[in-house]
Amino acid sequence: MIKIIKQIYTNKILKDAFLKALSATLLFWLSYHFYNYEIVRSDMEDIAFDTINKFVIRNHEANLSKPKVLEFVFDDLYMHEHKLYDSKGRKAFGYLFPRDHIADFINDLDEFCTEAEKGNCPKALFIDYDFSFTMLPYGKELSKEDKKLLKTLKKKHPYVILLPKTGYYNFIENSPDKVLRKAIAEHRITFVDTSLLRSHDGDVRRYKSYEEYEELNGTKALYPNISVALWYLIHDRPLVNKNIVKTFFKEDIIANRIWIKRFNKEINISTDCWIRHSLWGALDKYSANCSLYDLVEDDFAGSIVMLGATYRDNEDLFSVLDVMGADKLSGIDLHANALMTIWHLKGQLHRLPLTESLLIVFVAFFFVSFFVSMLFKRFNIDSHEVEFFVLLGFATIVLIGISVFFLVEEHFWFNWFVPLVLFEIVEIFDYFKEIHPIIIQKIRRNK
Repeated sequence: MIKIIKQIYTNKILKDAFLKALSATLLFWLSYHFYNYEIVRSDMEDIAFDTINKFVIRNHEANLSKPKVLEFVFDDLYMHEHKLYDSKGRKAFGYLFPRDHIADFINDLDEFCTEAEKGNCPKALFIDYDFSFTMLPYGKELSKEDKKLLKTLKKKHPYVILLPKTGYYNFIENSPDKVLRKAIAEHRITFVDTSLLRSHDGDVRRYKSYEEYEELNGTKALYPNISVALWYLIHDRPLVNKNIVKTFFKEDIIANRIWIKRFNKEINISTDCWIRHSLWGALDKYSANCSLYDLVEDDFAGSIVMLGATYRDNEDLFSVLDVMGADKLSGIDLHANALMTIWHLKGQLHRLPLTESLLIVFVAFFFVSFFVSMLFKRFNIDSHEVEFFVLLGFATIVLIGISVFFLVEEHFWFNWFVPLVLFEIVEIFDYFKEIHPIIIQKIRRNK
């Protein structure tokens, strides 16, 4: 060991590489403890993950095993077929989507389960619509559409129904109907949180693991995030609040990140039905206009069915992946990707531990600095500016490659951007140290 240290200090290139790597590692050690601060989150964490999310994750296939997640959407095809657009192609209803159409979908699913082979029925149905208030003005009196939905919900279904909890009041949860209240008490109807956290730039990158909503009696009750709740259901685990709080971090900026994978091109099953397969493998997306009997019956076995909206006037859109142009995703697509993320990770995403991170930073910077310096010496290139940009480019490639490997293969997050910035700082300092004598000489000559 002593011989190696002596060799390093007698060789200028080795010595410089060692000192640069050590400096960057020490700076990284300091920065590691501040990842959850806003300035680090917005300027270093988000850009690093967005880059990998957009250019790597969304195009990388991940074949999850059954059960399937079947996403059904009220799209333009459904809107036209059910005359929910007027003659000018505008919505033919007010702010709230007509709830009798949601009831129709539930009844169709019930009928399908009755006629399907035993076991070919979903485990859960998530309906991504806000039921805080009724469709009539002032939000308390029931419309005929509301009554039809409540009548449908009161039936006994062969699957659990999950509904969003978005505030202290919900006309379904707070309904005085005894049959409905019994279904809620028996958890045949379960309310879940659907919070998606917007960053300061307005983009959505995370979900909230759970939320405490104040009830009418003044107490607070905990509601798990829809993806967390579905993950528990997939694994046949009871939704126990203390376990959720212990297992899932509420607003951790790394742990709750949503991995987004693209859907393949739309495939027309028939003139009034289409399907899109996701690179998640277990996630498929259908028009709600499809007849369930036209689909693969086995796909419904123990599946998770999600119902939402993607028609063109739908306001449930979120800006995501703000790297070289933002993309937009519907709320139902984001919830589906959040569920697949949790499922894929078997919980939440964790950072690469400090010891391993420090070792990677030191080794990467040592060999990058040494290799580039040797390369410039071999070809007799004497340009600090060119060497700086070559070092920066090479270090970027190496660090992104390391980060992608740990994220995709090991399911750990290693932020490539933070050490790159620190390495840049070290190189700038070294650059000014090299040209400082030249600047001093020029000043003296001018005198």
